[in-house]
Amino acid sequence: MAANTQYTQCCGLNIKKVSLKELLFNKTMLVAYILIAIGVIGWIQLYGLRFFHLFVNNHDVIAAAGGSSEHLKAIAEALKEQIFHLEHIEEVKKPEPWGIFVTQYTYLLYGGSALIFLTALAELFHVKIAPKVAAALMTFGIAMALGGMISIASDWGNPINIYWMILNPQPQSGMWLMLPLYSIYIPFTFIEIYFLITNKRDLARKVAGILVILGIIIDLAEFYIQGLLFNLNTPRHLWTDIPQLWIYFLISGALTGIAGAIVFAFLGLKNKPYFNEMIQTAAKIGIALIALAAIYEVINFMVVDPKWMRLIVAGSPISWMYWGWIILGIALPLVLFLTKKPGAILAGALSAIIGTFLMRQAFIYGGNIYPMSDRFGQGPEATGIYNLAEITPWAYIPPHTMEVLVIIGCFGLGIAIYSILDSLFDVRNINDNVEH
Repeated sequence: MAANTQYTQCCGLNIKKVSLKELLFNKTMLVAYILIAIGVIGWIQLYGLRFFHLFVNNHDVIAAAGGSSEHLKAIAEALKEQIFHLEHIEEVKKPEPWGIFVTQYTYLLYGGSALIFLTALAELFHVKIAPKVAAALMTFGIAMALGGMISIASDWGNPINIYWMILNPQPQSGMWLMLPLYSIYIPFTFIEIYFLITNKRDLARKVAGILVILGIIIDLAEFYIQGLLFNLNTPRHLWTDIPQLWIYFLISGALTGIAGAIVFAFLGLKNKPYFNEMIQTAAKIGIALIALAAIYEVINFMVVDPKWMRLIVAGSPISWMYWGWIILGIALPLVLFLTKKPGAILAGALSAIIGTFLMRQAFIYGGNIYPMSDRFGQGPEATGIYNLAEITPWAYIPPHTMEVLVIIGCFGLGIAIYSILDSLFDVRNINDNVEH
């Protein structure tokens, strides 16, 4: 850490003394504010449609019908139920389709969680570079995960849903399982970060092994429950035929995380003497993850319903996403990582970031484009409600502009969370001289 940097002690931590300007108006935060401002435009549009549109406002519907009788009120309620609560066609609803919000959720949450998992694993096995970058990478990982959770809150209006889930616990529900999981996972990750940056190194060393092992167990539990959650969604059974889905989540999420870590290193660690070791180690891990992901894709071809595989590789709205994942997420990064050249490694990481996002999008959209039931005889969503030009064998809802704006805003919030934590706790510098 810089010799002239001043700190104050609190709870065993060195908290950097920074002005409000340095904390909230540094270059990173200014970038975050721009992205958040873009997101705010989308959030205003989204919540305006969801909560204030005349279709969800009974008063507006009744007024439009020219009266206020109980009969008209019943009609308005029925209309609202038909459009916004189509429970008889499972989870896919007009205002809450499984679309790009859930793509972002799985992308950032799994990527951040897997990066935390890999960092803990590297600490456990005494990888040489691990103690120097662990605090920064875990902080970066938790910022990614929180950005993803903000995205899913936008999709499901979760402040209300979580409230009802707490009042009405249903442990048999895969979604309900996420509440106790995150209530343990997120605080525990901050505890891990605390012991990585704490000034009490002796205490940290005594409990570090236990914390790392518990952290790995919690990370694995998170991926297992996420896999269980998606497997419980019977309407998407063609996609969730993938064996041991949680392992697929872990591998692909780890690739996102390691690619993000490489880009992070170029942005925040390039002046460090261990920078080259960091990106070379990350590239080696990336190569191993790409090999595992490629093996999993081969297994998918062998075991997943052939009808689904034909849709995903050709002739459906998400085929280009799938091939984007194969080319940008697997083939190109593998070649670039193998060169071991810093510029090529960065290009490979950027390619993997794009490719893994397309994979998540194909995953999420894949459950929706294939008919899940036969309510209208040609698939449940193949109706005018979804503004399809014509009835097709699949239902595809491309992301609306406001949805794209919101996920940009979620990236901005993740960047802001990391920047504030780094400004206060100096996570990029705090362990520069630490060895195992």
